[in-house]
Amino acid sequence: MMLLNGFHEWSTIGITSILTPILIYYNNDHFDGVRRASDLFKQPYCLSCESVYNRRQNHSTNCQSRCLNCYRIGPRFPCSPSDNFSKLCDGCEKEFNNENCYNSHLNSNICKNSKKCTKCGVIWNVHKNTNNGRKGHECSENFCIRCKVFHNPKRGCYIAPLTPKEQNPYRILVFDLETMQHRIVDQKRIHEPNFIAVKVTCPSCIQNGVTTDCNICGKFKSLTFSIKPFRNTTVDKQNVTLYPLTDFVNWILTLENDTVVFSHFGGRFDMVIVFRALFLRGMTPEMIKKGNKMYEMKVRNKKCTIIFRDSFNLIPMSLAALVPAFALTVQDKPFFPHMANRPENYEKEIYPTKQDYLAEGMMPEKRIQFDKWFEANQNKPFLLEEQLAAYCVNDVEILLAALITFRKDFMDISNGLDVLREAMTIASACIKHFRLNHLKPNHLGIVPERGYDNVDNQSILALKFLNWYSEKHNVIVRTAHSKDGEKRIANYRLDGWIEEENLGIEINGCCWHGCRKCYKDKNMLLPNGKTVENQRELDKKRLDIIRSLGVNIKIYWECDIRKMLLKDIEMRRKFKTYRDDGPINLRSAFYGGRTGPLKLFHSIEPEQKISYYDVTSLYPYVNVTTRYPIGHPRVHIFNKNVNWNKPEDNTYEIAILKVFVVPPRQIDIPVLPMKLGDDDERLLFPLCSTCARENPRGDVKENYSCQHNDDQRGGVFGN
Repeated sequence: MMLLNGFHEWSTIGITSILTPILIYYNNDHFDGVRRASDLFKQPYCLSCESVYNRRQNHSTNCQSRCLNCYRIGPRFPCSPSDNFSKLCDGCEKEFNNENCYNSHLNSNICKNSKKCTKCGVIWNVHKNTNNGRKGHECSENFCIRCKVFHNPKRGCYIAPLTPKEQNPYRILVFDLETMQHRIVDQKRIHEPNFIAVKVTCPSCIQNGVTTDCNICGKFKSLTFSIKPFRNTTVDKQNVTLYPLTDFVNWILTLENDTVVFSHFGGRFDMVIVFRALFLRGMTPEMIKKGNKMYEMKVRNKKCTIIFRDSFNLIPMSLAALVPAFALTVQDKPFFPHMANRPENYEKEIYPTKQDYLAEGMMPEKRIQFDKWFEANQNKPFLLEEQLAAYCVNDVEILLAALITFRKDFMDISNGLDVLREAMTIASACIKHFRLNHLKPNHLGIVPERGYDNVDNQSILALKFLNWYSEKHNVIVRTAHSKDGEKRIANYRLDGWIEEENLGIEINGCCWHGCRKCYKDKNMLLPNGKTVENQRELDKKRLDIIRSLGVNIKIYWECDIRKMLLKDIEMRRKFKTYRDDGPINLRSAFYGGRTGPLKLFHSIEPEQKISYYDVTSLYPYVNVTTRYPIGHPRVHIFNKNVNWNKPEDNTYEIAILKVFVVPPRQIDIPVLPMKLGDDDERLLFPLCSTCARENPRGDVKENYSCQHNDDQRGGVFGN
C-alpha cells in the first residue's frame, strides 16, 4: 500500500490476500518505509476501511478485518477456526472456535464490555447500552447515529432536540488583509498581501472586560503584519516583515487554544489566500465549500483546532453597513484607493484618482457619498503605509464590535447559545436555536434518503432505458420501481432483471463507473472519491461474483445510450413520453425559482389600462398560515384511476400526492410545474405536456390550437 504526501491513498494491491502489508510513504520525491500506519496518522488506522479510529471497540462493525468476538483488527482477522476448539463463554455468551481469540477477549476485558444476546444473536456494547439511564440491550433496537438514541429502525428517525453543554474556553479572532495587485501573470492580477490586521478576544474578556493578562487571548489583543512600519495607528504589536502572510500563518499555527477566525467576505477572498499559504506548507485543511466559496476551513494541530469562517454568512451585509445596523461606537468605514496599493507608492505623498478608488463600480448611493467625500479630500496628501494601517485596523475593529454585539443579542434570545462558536451560517444558528429551545422529542421526522416507500435509488436515464428495452424486446424487466424492487444476487442489486432469460442489465453512468471511452486516465478521481482504476476493479469483482452464480449480464454505458438516442427516433420518442409511475419523491412536490413573464413589452393605446399578474413568494405565506407536518406520515400505496374532477373528490385533507393531472385547456396563469428535456433540466408550467416536449426551445405560433387528447396533455405531478 502506498500513501502519497498528505496521507491520500494512491493504490491498494492485494490487501485482502496478504498477512503483512508493507507501507511506504511518498514524500519529497522519496519512498519511506512505514512500520505502523498509526505513526503517520497519530491514531490507529484500518487498512481495510482506509480510516482512522480511536478505540477498537468503536470501530465499524462492517469492517472486513475485524473480529467481532475479540475485537482485534488487522489483516489476520477475523479469527479463523482452529481444529478441535469450541467454547461458549459464560460471561458474554459468545461462541469461540479459536483458543487464541478466546484468551484475548478475556485478557483485554472485551468479555466485560461486549455481550451476545441469546435471543436475537446481536453482539452489543455494554457501555453504550447502559449509558444515560439505559438498562441494557433490547432486541430489535439499534443505536441510530442520526437520532443519537436507540430505537427500532421501523419507527423512523427524528431531529433530536439539543441540550445546553459546557463549552471549553476558546479564542475569537478577526482579521483583514489588504493586497497589492500590481503583478500580472497570464493576464490576471495576482493578489499579494502587504498588510494584515488582527484583533483578538474571548468570551471571558467580553463578559468581564478586556484584560491584558488573559491566558486565552494571549499577550497581544491587536496585531499587524506589514511590509512597512507606521506611526499614526495604535496597535499592541507591529510585525514588520517582507512576507506578512507567511508570518501571519506561522503565528496563528502556534496558538494553544481552540480559535474561531472570522473574516468578512473571507469565503471568496481572505480565506482562499490563507488556504494557499497553508497548502504550500504541506497542510490539507478540512473544508466545507460550495464551488469556489468556502464556508469553513478547519486546521488541527497537536494542541488545538483553528476554524476559519466567513462572518458574512452570519451577518449578511456589507462591512460598512454593520456600523449603523448595530449602532456601533466605532469609526465608519472610510474609502480606500485599492488600486494605489503598489510598492512604488510607499514612503511618499500621493494623490489617488477616482479610478484608484474603483468609483465606477460603486452602487449609486455609495457613489454619491464618495463624490462628496472626494471633492473635499482630493487635494490632501495620501501616505500609503499610514492609510493602510488606519483602513485595515478600522475594518477589524468594526467586524469584532459587530460580532460581539451579534453574539450578545443572539444569546439573549436563544437561552445562551454562543452563535460564534456553534454556527457557521445564520440558517444553522436559527435551527440550533429552534432545536435548543422549542423542539420537542419525537416531533420532526427525518425523511428517509430513499423516501417512505421501500424503493431502491435508480437514475431517470436507467428507468427510461429499461422501460424502452422492455417494450423493444417484449419482455418484463424488473427495476427499482417494480413491486419487489431491484433484483438481488449475492447481496448485489441489479438495475434490470429479466427472469425468463436469467439476464441482468446494468446501466453504468460514465462518471460513476469510469467509462473507458470517457475516462482514459486511470488515476483520475471520480465523484464518489475513488480513482477510475479502483472503481473498475470493484465493478469487475462484483460482476465476477454475479456471473459465477450462472447469471448473464449485459452492460450499457451512459455515453452509448445517448448515441443510441441520436440514431433511433422511436427510442427518442419513448424516452420523451416516459411516464414516471414509481414511488413518490417528496422533493418533486416542491419547486422554486419560477421566472416566466407571459409578455415582455406592451404598447398601450389611448385610455387603455394595463395590469399584471404575479406569483409572489409562498415562503412567508406558508410560514404564517399553513400547518407543518410532525412525526412520520402514513403511506398509502395504490395505483388506480381516481377520476377526481372537483376538490371534494380528494378525501385526503392534508397529504402529498403523486397524481396524473389533466390541466384545463385554458387558464390565465398555469400553476402546475413539470420538468422536461433530455435530462429533466427545464422547469415549465404547461397546459399540454406533449406540446411542451415537441417544442423544447419554446415557440410562439399565431392561431395555434392544441390537438392532443387528455392522456397526451396530462402529466405526473407531486402536490
